[in-house]
Amino acid sequence: MEKETDHIIQLIVKSLRGELTPGEESLFSAWKSRSKANEEMYQRLEREYLEHSEYPLYEQFHNRREWMVVKKGIHGRRSIYRFYRVAVAAAIVLLGVSSYLVLSVDREKNPVVAHVEPVKHFSFGKKASLILAGGDTLQIVPGVADTLTKELPFVSNNGETLIYHTVKTADSLVYNTLEIPRGGAYSLQLADGTKVMLNSDSRLRFPQAFSGDTREVYLEGEGFFEVAKNVAKPFIVHCDKYDVRVLGTTFNISAYRNDPVSMTTLVEGRVNIECGASAVVLTPGLMASVIGSEISTREVNVDSYISWTKDQFSFNEERLEDLLKKISRWYDVDFVFENVVIKEYKFSGFIPRYESITAVLQIMEQAANVTFKVDNKQIMVYTHQE
Repeated sequence: MEKETDHIIQLIVKSLRGELTPGEESLFSAWKSRSKANEEMYQRLEREYLEHSEYPLYEQFHNRREWMVVKKGIHGRRSIYRFYRVAVAAAIVLLGVSSYLVLSVDREKNPVVAHVEPVKHFSFGKKASLILAGGDTLQIVPGVADTLTKELPFVSNNGETLIYHTVKTADSLVYNTLEIPRGGAYSLQLADGTKVMLNSDSRLRFPQAFSGDTREVYLEGEGFFEVAKNVAKPFIVHCDKYDVRVLGTTFNISAYRNDPVSMTTLVEGRVNIECGASAVVLTPGLMASVIGSEISTREVNVDSYISWTKDQFSFNEERLEDLLKKISRWYDVDFVFENVVIKEYKFSGFIPRYESITAVLQIMEQAANVTFKVDNKQIMVYTHQE
């Protein structure tokens, strides 16, 4: 398996540098066409390579030799953050290649052999519950196109999205709540045409139909919003400690109650972040972080913050503790650290979200000096002893 992985890495690097022979071009094209994920992964690496092509490390790159240098550096240091800027740029690209390829090779011929035992009794995918105004709960069955229930004839389910069709505006708002369990995700189209994708362990409270001068919903967890434009009726997302006010735009909110930082990342349009007496305006490419009553903003790579909508974990210099929170919500497991120092390890790369957690943990073990020990749904995190 390692031999095949190394060969694909060589082809990717030669393609980035424009050095493929006709025979290699055929092999490389076959690999890319193996899956849409392979094609998307290469396109992403190509963009990153072009962004960092000014670094001389790429010009001197010899795949096998330099990969071992990067690999040795990762195992020898506790944080990719400590690399020189040049090494960081190379590590982001190469770890992305290596991480994905561990999962992309033919499993029948090259099964993944992990250091960890499989997590038992686990399932993930499209699933949700709809809580009605009276308190009744309906389980959402994915993959079935139907009218949801006789109680809600204006709601349909196409297997991936609950769709609220336009109804006559009522005098008072009637609220429903879409609740996503750990290991689940589902989408929703509100009566005004706004589309919302909810991540695992999240819930959105929303009216069956909007009335009045505003459109207001309540989010706990993470949601990706594509708001239908209506200048006369601003759209407001209420989170635990702040509000996001928009007219029509696309953005991501991560506002879990047990996370110290809540984040709103703007993809397109404009939004106002309102926290108490403070307010800031976001433009595309900016992320607002809210800690307590304080708001701060910075430029970010938006793709990293919306990667979950494309079924990927994407991380760039992310603390291990924060990364494992995302993994724990998706795979419905709990991580326990041997010591607090491990929480500060940094990771960069991306991994398909629908792969097994066994494969994900193996990738992380290979990328840095950590070891995982699985006990049903509790996973211990140790410093790797070589």
